[in-house]
Amino acid sequence: MVGKLLTRLAETAPDIEVALEYGSSAEIARSIRSGGLDAGFYTDDGNQITELETIEVDRIEIFLAAPRDWTHDPARPDWHRLAHMPWICPASNTCCGRAAEALFERNGFRPEKLVSVDQETVTRTLIAGSVGVGLLHADTAKEAEAKGEIQLLGGVQYEVRVLFAYLCRRAQDPLLEAVSVAIRSIIG
Repeated sequence: MVGKLLTRLAETAPDIEVALEYGSSAEIARSIRSGGLDAGFYTDDGNQITELETIEVDRIEIFLAAPRDWTHDPARPDWHRLAHMPWICPASNTCCGRAAEALFERNGFRPEKLVSVDQETVTRTLIAGSVGVGLLHADTAKEAEAKGEIQLLGGVQYEVRVLFAYLCRRAQDPLLEAVSVAIRSIIG
């Protein structure tokens, strides 16, 4: 989405100067609210931030992945067994971290062991290496499954909305109007 947005802005508003910053969804939302960023993309955590105008730009499906030698029926995850396996999880303020917490709550368990990681590529590698189970975004999960590295358990486990946001009080700002129009034209 960022690449498409920058391409569209180069075509429609070439005078706009862009500086990209990376951060967690919480950091991005906080920085928009404090005025540190004009706008940004983040994953929705379910908490409505009333001072932000948001545009849903995508939805990300999250899958539960296990090592390829998983011996149980992948269509029906054995949550009791999974509770005793190591879980490879990012921080709880990330979309996969929130998804993991929701899975734990929904299935009534807390894993005996959590392996904390901060990059999905590491999660994928650890699952493929039989270190434990974890959650992967759809593109990564399907690619790893197609390569025979992992197996997916039980279909889509969680879905996350990706939002573009800016302060409501700045909705009439010409910069944000141009960016908002560009975003809306991309998503159709």
